Amino acid sequence: MSSSESDVVIVRHHHSGRLDIELNRPERKNALTVPMVTQLARTFADAQDDDTVTAVLLYGAGGCFSSGLDLAEVRPGEPKITAAISDLHTTLSGFEKPLIGALERAAVNGAAAIALACDLLVVGEASFLMVGEAEMGVAAPNNLQWLLAKYGVNQALQLTLACERQYGPDLLRRGFAYAMVPDEQVVSRATELTDKIAAYPNGGGIAMKQAILTRKTLPV
Repeated sequence: MSSSESDVVIVRHHHSGRLDIELNRPERKNALTVPMVTQLARTFADAQDDDTVTAVLLYGAGGCFSSGLDLAEVRPGEPKITAAISDLHTTLSGFEKPLIGALERAAVNGAAAIALACDLLVVGEASFLMVGEAEMGVAAPNNLQWLLAKYGVNQALQLTLACERQYGPDLLRRGFAYAMVPDEQVVSRATELTDKIAAYPNGGGIAMKQAILTRKTLPV
């Protein structure tokens, strides 16, 4: 295993082909800032170009995926964060490596969009995802893009208009989560799943996702 570290994102390369991406602002519940989002986009672009990477695990440090935008540093709609988030989701929309998310504790607003971009999502019983931008009087374009592309109009309306927390059982029942486990097992279960997919022969996971992407238009 090899690793590289910045202030806001930690990247770990494993010989198995698994790449771990850890959001690393635990003191702020991994709230999103321009540097973090920029680094995250760059990390995914690098992973796309790295032939040794066959599957990616995404999670947050300190037992929380992400609380959304860090409102102490940025405001929704500000040009810099809007551009950074747009670049990230453009990268994610063309990302051909299987992406598994470990949703511990919370994924809120802008972080919910990143969780929804994951191909498979493992959640805890008390984990929740919330798309609450409408309550703030702002749009949720990235959440809407992933919801409409992957889950349909009815799910998009329910999540974006009700602005309510969707907890682990709801996420599993509604098809947003691949698996729900006890909260302390989220990262370990997601790691096992990522290792399994990374080990498919001849890059089978990548080939399957590429085949799906050629047949289904995901958000740009």
